[in-house]
Amino acid sequence: MNPQSPRPLNATGLTAVRDADRELAIVWPLLGRHIAFHRRLVDVTESVKAALLLSQAIYWTRHGRDIAAAAGWFSKTSDQWARETGMSIKEQASARAALRDLAILEERREGLPAKLHFRLRAERLADLLLDGMGSVEAESRVWTDATLATELLGPSLAYHRVLAGIGGGVHAGLMLSRALHLTRLRAHRDAEAWIGSSVDFWQRELGLNRREQETTRRDLARAGIWEESLVGAPPRLVARVRLEVLLRILASPMALPTGPEMQSTGPAHFGESGMWESRSLVLPKAPKQICRNRRHRFAESAVPNIRITRTSTTTTTPPRYESGTPRYESTAGGARGVGQSNAALVLPAGLTADESAAILRLVEPWPAQAQALLDELDARLRVGAVRTNPVAYLHGMVKRAAEGRFVPEAGLAASADRRRRRDLQAIRSRRDDQRRGQQGTRSAIDRDAERAAGRAVLRQLLATLGSERARKDES
Repeated sequence: MNPQSPRPLNATGLTAVRDADRELAIVWPLLGRHIAFHRRLVDVTESVKAALLLSQAIYWTRHGRDIAAAAGWFSKTSDQWARETGMSIKEQASARAALRDLAILEERREGLPAKLHFRLRAERLADLLLDGMGSVEAESRVWTDATLATELLGPSLAYHRVLAGIGGGVHAGLMLSRALHLTRLRAHRDAEAWIGSSVDFWQRELGLNRREQETTRRDLARAGIWEESLVGAPPRLVARVRLEVLLRILASPMALPTGPEMQSTGPAHFGESGMWESRSLVLPKAPKQICRNRRHRFAESAVPNIRITRTSTTTTTPPRYESGTPRYESTAGGARGVGQSNAALVLPAGLTADESAAILRLVEPWPAQAQALLDELDARLRVGAVRTNPVAYLHGMVKRAAEGRFVPEAGLAASADRRRRRDLQAIRSRRDDQRRGQQGTRSAIDRDAERAAGRAVLRQLLATLGSERARKDES
């Protein structure tokens, strides 16, 4: 049986698919923002980590603040590179050395205190890309044309920084990010969502050689979020992400590398950029290689060389699937977890069902501070301080709460206003109860008076009838 092909689903299968869709819907907001990874750059740099660093350098060169005024230079510290890519200082140094050897990235220190600045040599990179594509078209060297630049770089893959910390490194983060995107595309028709996991498959997808793949898959399996199996004849290696384990890890307070300060890597000065939401589009298919594969130290890691031909490519984004039955249900005061006995929590307005489920899952381990965290998130959303998604922002606050560093600020006013409204509602309810009691008492008194008056009239009639009967008898 081919695990990648759709198959008929019975009632049990449909339930499993809905469960997988619901887990993915909760996982996705917890991943936070992604950055663009250009697979085609691996063939130029012969290093996955150098390609990731170069992908970020290209992004800041094209979208950074004051880049044109700074003649293409931008400032990045080692901590900023680490927060954006998940690479250690040693990995950064190795990647920068590879880019310097290729004369793609320039470096210099300037300012007081001295800061490290970088500049992308766009023409040199275009030459290497065009040489690999076998093209000498001069007009394709113009990076100011977004269409031509996209054609040179090829489609991008989404890399979620938070997954590097979970998987144990950049390679694991890339493999897990790609596997989740492929799982999301297939989960709507197959609950198990197996994907290919051969050496050739991951080499084509990410550019990882055999040894890098083996190490990465071993690390992911040790973390409990990766499962592999042999299927078919001849046997083929397939894998899948254990969504329930990944969801449990992501929902823990320590999953994010930093707190709300991840909204920006710091103030953007001249030639320096802040870390905002990636504007890249992610293709469901991996880009084809444009030149010779990376040199392999081990003979068993080598695979046949692949070149691409010029074809038109349509850039799309992965579809969003509706989640199944929500884990949490709405109440008059907000939302309450199904089967829970605690008081209902009041959620910020304007959240989607998926975001609400993820947020309630995040605050579930912290019942004493849950409403304070939600109030703080609500206040931040109202003033526009959340530049990513509310789930990632709340995740940072939950981490601070776990470390004992969470202090509510903007949410205090919202909490006080809600308490005032609750007290007023309680007072109105008591008044309504008193009015209903008084009305009930008055109604009872009126009914007794009516009954007494009716009995008096009846006695008078009986007396009158008795007198008439006596007179008749006398006559």
